[in-house]
Amino acid sequence: MFRKIRSLIGQHYFRKELEKTGRDRKLINLNDAKKIGILYNLDDVPDYDVVAEFVTQLQHDRKEVKALGYVKNKILISRFLPKLSYDFFSGKDMNWFYKPVKDKVMDFIQKDFDLLIDLDMKDSLPLKYISGLSMSMCRIGRYSEANSSCYDFMIDVNPATPVNEFIRQITHYLTIINNDGKTTG
Repeated sequence: MFRKIRSLIGQHYFRKELEKTGRDRKLINLNDAKKIGILYNLDDVPDYDVVAEFVTQLQHDRKEVKALGYVKNKILISRFLPKLSYDFFSGKDMNWFYKPVKDKVMDFIQKDFDLLIDLDMKDSLPLKYISGLSMSMCRIGRYSEANSSCYDFMIDVNPATPVNEFIRQITHYLTIINNDGKTTG
């Protein structure tokens, strides 16, 4: 009950902040993107491995990539030390209303990524905060009516879809988008 009240208050403050956000929007083909941000929930090692493989693939394609993982389990965060392309945050990095407030998160929000890809399948409020307030040119995430104000491009998948399948679909659609924002084929 207490968490639900905190979450409702957090969602209210998030909507207020979202109304004030102004940025340039543009759909960008994955091949044309130079700077990519990736957000994800880090609940277990297999999820981390899938995201790490995706980051490596993008870096191999000469993309500048920064990944930010949300870790609920503080014990798990000690298994993953921050690296050059990876950072993590947990509940201690948020205020009472689930808004991420630490410098590493605020820096991620302010970074001018060409693409921000949110791999969150659980509609986590902290990750939604980051996506919605991000200054990225194009924000991509999972479709839901509640997410329509956070993303410029959404993919409709079941929340139970494995992260690797969601990545496959994102990659597919972002490679067929023309620079004018239309899809081919």
